[in-house]
Amino acid sequence: MKRIILFISFFTCVLSGSAQIISLDNTIVVSGKVIDAQTNQPLEYATIALTRSGQDKTIGTTTDKNGFFKLDIDAGLYIIKIDFLSFKTYKIQSKLLTSNTDLGTISLMSDNVLDEVDVNATKDLVEFEINKKIYNASADIANIGGTAMDVLSNTPLVRVDANGLITIRGGTPTILIDGKPQFGVDNNFDFLKAFPSVSIDKVEIITRSAKHSSGGGGAILNIVTKKDKNQAYSGSLEAHTGLPDNHGGSIFLSKKTEKVNLFSTISFNNTRREKTIDIEQPLLNLFEESIQDRLRNNFLFNIGSDFHLNTKSKLSASFLFNNSNKNYTYEIDAREFNRTTIESDDYSKIQVQLGYSLELDSKGQKIQLNLGYENTNSDNESGITENPIPFSSSILQDYRKDQKLQNVLAQADYILPLDKNKSLEFGYKGTFRSFTNDYEVLEFNSGTNTNVVLGDLEDIYFYDENIHGFYAQYNVVFDKFSYALGVRTEISDISTKEQNNGTNLDKNFTDVFPSVSFGYEINDNSYISANYNRSVERPLIPQLNPFNSFVYQRFQSIGNPDLNPFYGDYFELLYDTKIKKVTVASALFVNNQQDQSLSILENTGLLTNNGDEIFTRKFINSGNKNIVGLDLDITVKPFKGLRLNGYISPYQLEIKNALDNAYNFKNTVWYAEGSALVSLNNGLKFSVSHKYQSPISNGLSELRTINFTNFTVSKSLFKKNATLTFRAVDIFKTKRFNYISREANTLTRHNVFYENQFNLTFSYLFNQKRKSAKNRSKELNKDDLEDKQDKKL
Repeated sequence: MKRIILFISFFTCVLSGSAQIISLDNTIVVSGKVIDAQTNQPLEYATIALTRSGQDKTIGTTTDKNGFFKLDIDAGLYIIKIDFLSFKTYKIQSKLLTSNTDLGTISLMSDNVLDEVDVNATKDLVEFEINKKIYNASADIANIGGTAMDVLSNTPLVRVDANGLITIRGGTPTILIDGKPQFGVDNNFDFLKAFPSVSIDKVEIITRSAKHSSGGGGAILNIVTKKDKNQAYSGSLEAHTGLPDNHGGSIFLSKKTEKVNLFSTISFNNTRREKTIDIEQPLLNLFEESIQDRLRNNFLFNIGSDFHLNTKSKLSASFLFNNSNKNYTYEIDAREFNRTTIESDDYSKIQVQLGYSLELDSKGQKIQLNLGYENTNSDNESGITENPIPFSSSILQDYRKDQKLQNVLAQADYILPLDKNKSLEFGYKGTFRSFTNDYEVLEFNSGTNTNVVLGDLEDIYFYDENIHGFYAQYNVVFDKFSYALGVRTEISDISTKEQNNGTNLDKNFTDVFPSVSFGYEINDNSYISANYNRSVERPLIPQLNPFNSFVYQRFQSIGNPDLNPFYGDYFELLYDTKIKKVTVASALFVNNQQDQSLSILENTGLLTNNGDEIFTRKFINSGNKNIVGLDLDITVKPFKGLRLNGYISPYQLEIKNALDNAYNFKNTVWYAEGSALVSLNNGLKFSVSHKYQSPISNGLSELRTINFTNFTVSKSLFKKNATLTFRAVDIFKTKRFNYISREANTLTRHNVFYENQFNLTFSYLFNQKRKSAKNRSKELNKDDLEDKQDKKL
């Protein structure tokens, strides 16, 4: 009996010790080879996924060109799945792995799937993950032949106004391209107009957290460019023409090897648009009509690569050059004068970025480093001729502004797993901006036969901004429930200087930005989450720049160098689900901003040469803005070949305590979009979309209803390797931007409208046509597997 007791005790101790050894998460190596059971050929890019029993987290990899795989895991009990598209899944329900294991050669059987399918017929336009929405821009034929600005205009939730200002739910988002921030003297308008849509894969709308920059409103817009993950090389060619003039082309190339992924975009575009502005002040018996002829030439070259140094580390590098040459003509007809302005602007941008990532172990410990440098120059010159009525002698004026912007980015992120359910993230991001504007306005003096400075419109403006940001975020995943708690601290040093008038300003801010996120995965197709973050909106360069435009002598746009950042609290409750043929993405949101940037019109008390009053438009810090609203996006695919999408966003907009309550208001705004896509078996596709926005008031001014329709038709050619697309923007010519203002104690009406556009685009894809079963399987590569793991996390 004693021997039995001793044996049981010994056996229990051995089991206990073994369990302890396994629980220590000893790292072991699992390897093997995957082949086609029928041909005995190795299968490249077959997916191997190991899920530890009792846990949701999956660890995976893909096979190499010889069918081999090797994976570092922690010892334990695992479910093993091996997948290859159009082959039956190989599965081991339970296998205890305690030491290095070779699974041997695994043969997969064909699943008798058709060799080719058209994978892009009616792809979901909007997809969702926890705290992220994805707009599949490459699947929307309305973007063909367009630019990044067109893509953002077509992205649900995103608003782009007549001046190119981008907002989401009342806040200014942070714009990223492939995860890297973008800067510009014109709020990136020129750059986004030059970046071709052919190189854009999707747009991610990401809920802001402490991990990301605190700057901007409630969301982050990440434009994801195309990179070949599937074949040795691929690319696309595109050429387009249109009315009014819109001619150009672009080429996107990508080449992938086992170690290197190389990609490049070259684009050229020539556009001419006519913009008409009517300005009327009936109380002063004044009327002006301005016709603007805008000619723009854009050239962009971008090249980048990812170098996989080994299985744990990757180095990324990219170089971008963008040049825009603009020639604008402004014709202003008024009762007392005719004014002609001929403006030229040479804009150039150079951007260099480096990135490095290192996986420190198989548990998820990781370091990411990013460095970036950006240099933007804008040389602007204008000649103005004003003829009084009745004609006496012409007034000749010249103005110039030379703007230079330099940006440096330094960023480091570290992920530290604490156990299977918890992790910590730490990071630093430093952004350093330096802006200079050297400007002057001259008027010809016929008496002295010289040009003299007009008023005080001559100076050199300097703006320097250094921001150091530190963050920590605690993440927990437990079964289907997850939450993240984060805090970000930013130290900002800002200095401005106006050389001639001797105005110097130095400002220092130390701010704390908390964030909280809770998520629950109801099932594989339904998510619910609640999020809060505090953010800051820093002034844009045009809002600070003391001299912006002199085209309209009576209505000048100026900046306010003393404009301060303003802060906001953002709450949202998200619910996203997919039920058979219906996809629903919805949100309730509250955006509360304090001491906002308020645009006001002021009477300067000065007079033009004709004796008319001069007004200036600028921003000041005044008032609290509160937005409460709903977003609802529904996509229905009732049957093959038809996709219907509807988006509606009613919200209540209220401003309090704005400039002695003069700009206070409260009103409800309705925004809605609807689209339909019909795909026929003969390669024809038809798309129609309509956008509507109800009037928006801000106390003393009102933007009238915006209402317009776009239409697109495309036909696939040459065995679906090519596509011919016709796109009509504002086909019924109803798109107008009509403002009524009672500011500065006078009534002013602005009516702005553009010509409608018609574009014809031919695009050709090489090595990207319909994929065979083998090629489609390559889409299940390691990056995609990691994306799916991130989705669960």
